[in-house]
Amino acid sequence: MKTVRRAFIVPVILAALAASLAPAGAASIGPPLSRSTPASPVEEGRQCLRGSDQTPANLPRAFQLFSGAAQKGDPMAAYYLGMMYQNGMAVARNMPAAAHWLQFAANRETPAAMFALAKLYLAGDGVKRDELAARRWIEKAADLDYPEAVMAMAIGLRDGSMGFERNEALAETQMRFANRALKLAGASR
Repeated sequence: MKTVRRAFIVPVILAALAASLAPAGAASIGPPLSRSTPASPVEEGRQCLRGSDQTPANLPRAFQLFSGAAQKGDPMAAYYLGMMYQNGMAVARNMPAAAHWLQFAANRETPAAMFALAKLYLAGDGVKRDELAARRWIEKAADLDYPEAVMAMAIGLRDGSMGFERNEALAETQMRFANRALKLAGASR
């Protein structure tokens, strides 16, 4: 069972990290940034994370922007702040702080945060290991068509892991949903 979990978790973590800087639907948040349009702290923070041809990435500035906006209640800023704590970006890696901010964002219907928090519960990283809590967050993110969560749910059902009972028929249905969610996410980016 541990081998199956690890074999699943590593690719999922890699895929989530690749997607973590651009959660589903993030590309369509607001107009393109320009010098004449003031950016929201989250938009400016995302730009600081990525950098551009003209400006290098500025992780300390991104952290500052996300911190301020998260403390004012912005769930997307809280998600990015949690990911920065989780990955040690511009700040020492701090899993309890990552879990705190991801929980804050997940409680406010941010599917990327729900999925990231579920992975923390599966690994017991920053929180007590809890497959049932992980399953609940995966299901909530999947209900919001977050592609990685839909895929994780399908794999959990196929393998009988992550708190899911083995159910191959339902796993097959979930795989079709995962394919649809991935296509939708690709079309929106």
